[in-house]
Amino acid sequence: MNDLYVQPVFLLGLGGVGRALARQILATRDRHARRNRLHLAIVGVADRTSSIVEPSGLSDAAVRDLLDRKSRGERLTPDPRPLIPDSLPPHTIVVDTTATDATALWLIEAKARGMGVVLANKLPLAGDLRWWDAIADERARWETTCGAALPVISTLNTLLDSGDEVIRIEGSLSGTLGFLSSQLEAGVPFGQAVRDAKARGYTEPDPRQDLGGLDAARKALILARMLGYRLEMKDVAVESLYPPEMDALSVDEFLREADALDAPMKQRAAELTAGGRKLRYAAEIADGRLRVGLVGAAPDSKLGSIRSSDSIVVFHTRYFGDNPLAVSGRGAGQEVTASGVLGDIVSLSRAMRR
Repeated sequence: MNDLYVQPVFLLGLGGVGRALARQILATRDRHARRNRLHLAIVGVADRTSSIVEPSGLSDAAVRDLLDRKSRGERLTPDPRPLIPDSLPPHTIVVDTTATDATALWLIEAKARGMGVVLANKLPLAGDLRWWDAIADERARWETTCGAALPVISTLNTLLDSGDEVIRIEGSLSGTLGFLSSQLEAGVPFGQAVRDAKARGYTEPDPRQDLGGLDAARKALILARMLGYRLEMKDVAVESLYPPEMDALSVDEFLREADALDAPMKQRAAELTAGGRKLRYAAEIADGRLRVGLVGAAPDSKLGSIRSSDSIVVFHTRYFGDNPLAVSGRGAGQEVTASGVLGDIVSLSRAMRR
């Protein structure tokens, strides 16, 4: 390992994506050694309840043991504080695969100490603008915040770096809402479609977390901020697919009472699909504004032609005018998201070495 560059990596979060990432780091040792002369040393891991740190790097056997313990629901260590410790090397890359905004201050602290950060977690970048300003620079990567491993962020950065003018961005950013849209378009009653999506594992345990549109809005807000729009979440027009009074219901109650939305959602779908248009839950970013909600897309458009469960982001620019540039494909999944995070780690390590 003497001729390899050793890159310290500290993992925040050992949920599904975090564990998949750790396994992929171990599985790609030989490839990164050959291709990048790189050895990724996991110097610590932390979750909501505990943390463990080894500045010289945990052995692969120790990492596998931690993954086994986490899969059994055990704590990492008795230490209850998942902090970024002072003992970490200054060129560490801190990787956030959690789903909480509580990590924002830790990431900002890491940046202040000269470290790099990689995020799969959208919340710090879609939260307070001051967090965005402190995190989103050349020592950060966040490709997987807007479509798993789809190269959405890198494509937008390339467009901006090339001097192209991005006039409008539209996208279907939620596979869950894409599935529901296709079901409604096919005439499936709303309540039945929601219950089916949950049974298939397409939704969060509480489907309202998807139906409210906030996840899609956060992804779109990150893209809007990359364009320079100084927007907060309160500035985003978000169409929820259920009324706010249903927030007080339990999950089981909501699933039973969702049938009450069948008629209004059927009417909404009929209005938007008139003339053969395709029903999509989409984001639109243009003219300093951002909206997410149901739309009727022309069937021959890029937004209208994708499979319902796929994600797509369409860039309308000065150079890509008549035929806009699109990035589409599978936009969710723990393994594919982890692979995108790993790519970000290698990319950032290469940049930090220079």
